[in-house]
Amino acid sequence: MRKVESRFFAQSSAAAALFGFLAFCSTVAAQSPQTQSSGDSAAQQTTPPRPGQTHEPGAPPQALQIPNTETAPPFTVRDKFDYRVVQSYGLRGFAGAAISAAFGQGLDSPHEWGEGAEGFAERYGSAFAGNFSRQTFAFVLESAFREDPRYFPSEDKSKKVRLLNALKQVIVCKEDNGNASFAYARVFSDFGAGQFSNLWQPKSTGGVGNGIKRSFIGLGADAAYNLMQEFFPFTRPISLRHRH
Repeated sequence: MRKVESRFFAQSSAAAALFGFLAFCSTVAAQSPQTQSSGDSAAQQTTPPRPGQTHEPGAPPQALQIPNTETAPPFTVRDKFDYRVVQSYGLRGFAGAAISAAFGQGLDSPHEWGEGAEGFAERYGSAFAGNFSRQTFAFVLESAFREDPRYFPSEDKSKKVRLLNALKQVIVCKEDNGNASFAYARVFSDFGAGQFSNLWQPKSTGGVGNGIKRSFIGLGADAAYNLMQEFFPFTRPISLRHRH
């Protein structure tokens, strides 16, 4: 059991080791002003809208558009920190790690960790540390790129439209200014954490290919969470907890 505790401490330490440096980087990135002068705002109004900002009637939708979604005031850097990092130690983080560990236990993957309580503890620690790493990476990148980490539910009534909205927002996000863009932070953090987890994975699951596989599983989990928020309003952040 002492071996498991040591490994869990190593996993958590590895994930947390980056936190101070990454948090510092995000703070520096957030120092540049996000507000514009009235002159800049007037000039911006004459600039053609970016993809995702508007959708002209009759025009075919563009790839990066997420029209007809609920709106909410933009997150501050502190809000993003709470959403990503602090909530990693909440129900979402602990329950997610338990579900991941249960799947790994059922598949006996990685087999080096064995079965029983000790094997489950190994898998739980790995899943928790991996999620914490991913959320920390995402917080830093979303602060630097000024992307909103939240899922924005559709205001349409059609279940098909709502389903597509949930799937699309796996790789498309809203920026702090309300425009839509490719979700660089969400995708990069997922693939980065997938490789970072190799630091504590055994030989059978510690390769580059295994890291990529974990990343796609992570994106699948994002899609599932989006669907939950779309169809079950109580799972959304309070700022977006409107009902159809």
